[in-house]
Amino acid sequence: MVLLDLINNGEIILRRSKIIYFKLFIFILINFYLFICASYSNNELSAYKVIDYAIPLSLTTLKGDSKRGGNIAMSRAGNCLACHEIPNIKDKFQGNIGPSLAGVGNRYTVGELRLRLVDPYIINPNTLMPAFYKSEGLIRVDEKYKGKSILTAQQIEDVISWLVTLKNN
Repeated sequence: MVLLDLINNGEIILRRSKIIYFKLFIFILINFYLFICASYSNNELSAYKVIDYAIPLSLTTLKGDSKRGGNIAMSRAGNCLACHEIPNIKDKFQGNIGPSLAGVGNRYTVGELRLRLVDPYIINPNTLMPAFYKSEGLIRVDEKYKGKSILTAQQIEDVISWLVTLKNN
């Protein structure tokens, strides 16, 4: 009886561990799928419409996050510091090629800021500012970046949410 109970208990434990491993496998499979989708989503750009030198509608269905946007702007992904002076930042190596971002939240509408990030060449074909959400018609692009945008649609919306907080000059 005891031996039979141990075997039965052993089978129960084995069955439970199979279920746990199966759930873990499904979890890993779903995360892998989401990772692949996220990796390729950067190549598929959201459609947008330019109206009066602005892109009035959001590129995403999610609201931008200003904290994430500030982090993107300060990181190598956005790299805003390379060309712009950013208020309230203690970094002494701020750029001066582009205009200061102080007060940018008062100077432009959300739609105008979106166009400046997505494709500034529409406003000024000779600008040095990169198109952060464009993948075609670009020059001097490294092979590994061809066909890809610099930022995702959500990152664009996050940076815009941060830019509109820069109200003071």
